[in-house]
Amino acid sequence: MGDEATEFWSAFEKETGEKVEARGEGSWFRVPKSGVVHEGLLILTNKSFRFKYVTDTLRPYVTTVAPEFEDRSEFTIARDDIVAVNVPKRGFFARLFGRAFPRYSVVARSESGEKTYVFSADPSSAFIAALTKTWPEGNSIH
Repeated sequence: MGDEATEFWSAFEKETGEKVEARGEGSWFRVPKSGVVHEGLLILTNKSFRFKYVTDTLRPYVTTVAPEFEDRSEFTIARDDIVAVNVPKRGFFARLFGRAFPRYSVVARSESGEKTYVFSADPSSAFIAALTKTWPEGNSIH
């Protein structure tokens, strides 16, 4: 399995021309206030933040996305377009009684103004640490 993963990430970098800085499994709440959630990969590269829908999910209780909707189940945001990264404050009780994987959001410039992308990930993952650590100087992390 290790060779397959290495080949996948190598092909991804070759195809996109971007260097992967961090990656992790996560969920994207395409419609934040609804139950529409997509499972996949969160990818932070030197040029973008991406969510990539993965058809082979390891969670058998998650329904798959119909093929005609797969292309709309992914996003790519240029890092230069990101306005803010919102990381929830998790005190003792939030960690004890809250969601295991809290919801984060990224606000980015778009053609129609600003758009918010809500996602969840393991708060102790390397992905969240990289997203907050490598954030461009001068942009806010809330």
